[in-house]
Amino acid sequence: MSISDLKIFSTDCLKRDYVLPAKVMWHSEGVQNVDVLINNDCGAPRNKEVALLSTTGGKKAAFLLDFGTEFAGGVRIATQLISKDGEPYVPGVKMRIRFGESVAEALTPVGIKNSKNAHTPRDFSAQLLYYGSTEWGQSGYRFLYMELETENVDVQIGAVHGIFTYRDIPYIGKFECNDSVLTDIYNTSAYTVHLNMQSKLWDGIKRDRLVWIGDMHPEVRVIRSVFGYNEVVDESLKEVAASFPLPKWPNNIATYGMWFIYILYDWYIHNGRKELLIELKNYWVGLLKQLAGLVHTEGRALREEDLFKGFFFDWPTREMPEAGGAGVGALLARVLEMGARLCDLMDEPQVAAECRGKIGYLGHDGLCHGNMKQIVAMMSLAGHISDEEAAKVLTEGCGSGMSTFQSFYILKAAAKTAGNTQALAMLKHYYGGMLDAGATTFWEDFDVDWIREGARIDKILEPGEYDIHGDNGKFCYTGLRHSLCHGWSAGPAAFLAEDVLGVQIRSLGCKELSVKPNLESLDWVKGSYPTPYGAVTVEAERVGDTVKTKIDAPKEIVIVK
Repeated sequence: MSISDLKIFSTDCLKRDYVLPAKVMWHSEGVQNVDVLINNDCGAPRNKEVALLSTTGGKKAAFLLDFGTEFAGGVRIATQLISKDGEPYVPGVKMRIRFGESVAEALTPVGIKNSKNAHTPRDFSAQLLYYGSTEWGQSGYRFLYMELETENVDVQIGAVHGIFTYRDIPYIGKFECNDSVLTDIYNTSAYTVHLNMQSKLWDGIKRDRLVWIGDMHPEVRVIRSVFGYNEVVDESLKEVAASFPLPKWPNNIATYGMWFIYILYDWYIHNGRKELLIELKNYWVGLLKQLAGLVHTEGRALREEDLFKGFFFDWPTREMPEAGGAGVGALLARVLEMGARLCDLMDEPQVAAECRGKIGYLGHDGLCHGNMKQIVAMMSLAGHISDEEAAKVLTEGCGSGMSTFQSFYILKAAAKTAGNTQALAMLKHYYGGMLDAGATTFWEDFDVDWIREGARIDKILEPGEYDIHGDNGKFCYTGLRHSLCHGWSAGPAAFLAEDVLGVQIRSLGCKELSVKPNLESLDWVKGSYPTPYGAVTVEAERVGDTVKTKIDAPKEIVIVK
């Protein structure tokens, strides 16, 4: 027998690193010498100091570790001697392992505050082995709670290591400016998407760990701004097309069919690779025909009764389907034009004409926007609302009423209608609020009203104290089920690259770029943007009343200033 006898069907694209804890946040009386775990970097450190856990005499042995930053992966635990009543080598000793994106989640058992073992287990018992190094779990976490469950035993633990699984790819795109909060927001956005670039492009590393095609669009805009081309996008699009054959909608959601076309267009315009378009042509052309068929040429373009049938736009709009319809109509209008352009490139004139023929019926049927920023943003980008009316709604309350999923479009529309200074103020108010709460990745949902004095995810709470993680959330993500690393929240990195660093794609495959840094209230900005030919670097600095700009680009690219 040999390796060739195994039915190997794929190779893991991920790298595995082992991560040391950053600090011990808490331990019970049954734990001694636990601080050694901060530096024990050997998988089976038999010649190093060990942490001592004991449940003899009714003691509770438990501790809480902080790894400093959220990551995707599991945990490796190296144990040495396990004894009971002076007898060594005791089998069957159980350890409770609980992962948490917040301290509160790590300290909360399943069943409380909607804490669940959903999509991947995050709270379970593991059997410890003496003189062994064993790995458990796969989740998204920053905090780790461990509790010795077996009574009257003594355990020596030599090491606890986080197992970090990720794509080992360079951060080609960069952004930095004189406002450190904006720089931190860019870096955190990029890292949030990077963590979700697993076997496929997931929506979250704790949940749902799946390809949700609507969630993918903000992620894809970030990927092309930070990493450039990566096969995870192609593979995720192909998986959705294969999993939901027409006439099914992608992920069984009609609006996710719209996002599929949006992603395909944006991805192709950036990388210029035609192979994916050719491979999926029957699917996306058929999908475009279905989308065009949603537009009725008589009366209301998207009928009111249709708005309850799979037109998910954003979580808040679920409570206002009539407003969601305005957003859906604006999204569909933009997608039909993008789809028509794809058809122009792929010699499908009849479908292109059908798409363009339906666009005019959208945006004029009287659907309200409900003063919801994500709806108004999409209407503004589609030309379905005046700049004056859009700016009034978008800037009201600064970052209040923002949406994680729709943040990219809200910021784009705010910059378009009210200027970059106002858009950046909204960005800092909203995403800076998450950073102030201890976020190292961006969340599935957030409301600036959640912020209270002392409300942080890296804090051990007193009984009854407000829990910013467990006491918030709505719909399917109430309480601790709420994901604190969700790829759809990462849009600010793309916005900062495109609208502040000022890099805009003007022709297929980035062969022509417009590079116009927009400083407004900033003193300087610098960064880089990936293209198929290499990175474009940009530096801009305010000198008196002028802005001096330096741009370096590969020779294949035409730069329009």
